[in-house]
Amino acid sequence: MIRFYLRYAVIGARMTAKAFVIYHGDCDGVISAGLYIRHFLLDYVPSNIMLKYSQPWRLQEDLDKCLKNLKNAEILVLLDLAIGASVASKIKEIVRKNEHINIVIVDHHSSSIAALKDIQELEPRVKVLWSKAQSTPEVLAHTIIRNLNEFEEVLVKVANVCEGGSANEPYIREIADKIKLVLAVEPTNEPLIKGAVEAIIKGSDFWNSKEFNEKYSKAKWLLQTLLKRIEERVEHVCDWSIATFSAAESIIYAGLFGIASSEYIKKTKQPIVIVREEEEKIVVTVRSLNEQALEFCKSFASTYGNDMNIIYGGHKEAASMTIKTGKSLAEFVTIIKNFIKERCCRK
Repeated sequence: MIRFYLRYAVIGARMTAKAFVIYHGDCDGVISAGLYIRHFLLDYVPSNIMLKYSQPWRLQEDLDKCLKNLKNAEILVLLDLAIGASVASKIKEIVRKNEHINIVIVDHHSSSIAALKDIQELEPRVKVLWSKAQSTPEVLAHTIIRNLNEFEEVLVKVANVCEGGSANEPYIREIADKIKLVLAVEPTNEPLIKGAVEAIIKGSDFWNSKEFNEKYSKAKWLLQTLLKRIEERVEHVCDWSIATFSAAESIIYAGLFGIASSEYIKKTKQPIVIVREEEEKIVVTVRSLNEQALEFCKSFASTYGNDMNIIYGGHKEAASMTIKTGKSLAEFVTIIKNFIKERCCRK
């Protein structure tokens, strides 16, 4: 288990340099960014901080862009980004080339453990906060953030629900549903995503705005439509379900595939693999109720990693792969089916 580092890398007296905060552009990533900045980086706001939302599959590319702007930076914070081996190598490069910068990584993804252990040698320049928590905000609340106020406690509970946890309070579930769906259906809306972080910093309940409620209504309708599409086209290989979507459909449903696949397995009790085209890559979403999802991705990457560029990550029951390959979507689906037959079917 990666041990907690209870210190953090903000350099107290010198607040003239920039701070870079890169965070997952989903519900618990946005909340973790807002909470971290509220507690540790307020002196950088607004002119000396750069916010950038990312996705685990493109984090290395985003770090490359940041490298060009780190000349005067004091701190780089990575939140909820499922660190992989290639990103660990990039972090080592950043530390080597930028003696003035410190790095903080906060995460809760099971797939991050090996990579985070690999960079422990960089302490104290790199501080790692990881635990098997429901969400990244919960990691923060259990380690370096003390005495959360009522607004912040609500947000931690919301993040946990967004990540599959439960809450007794109906209003917590409602807020989580709103934030999760709106951010999922608008994954490239920079003003919306950054605006949510800025609202959290200010202590504003942004989820009650007219704009947010309008987007939520659209997102709920799209989610129900997507669930119907999955049920209409799903194929079965052993006890696994497989559904395929085109690049055009990926644009329409955006980040809703993960949410829809989780809803599907709640209803059917069957693991599901959703395969879809997205720009120049293939994205595979895997959900299971018996902790098979991450192992599925890990095993697939081990089997085909020499022939395809595969980035994977997530949790035991909810994981995904981003794959660059010369295969067509139909060819790739055939590979997935054969993989399931060979590795996942009960003998």
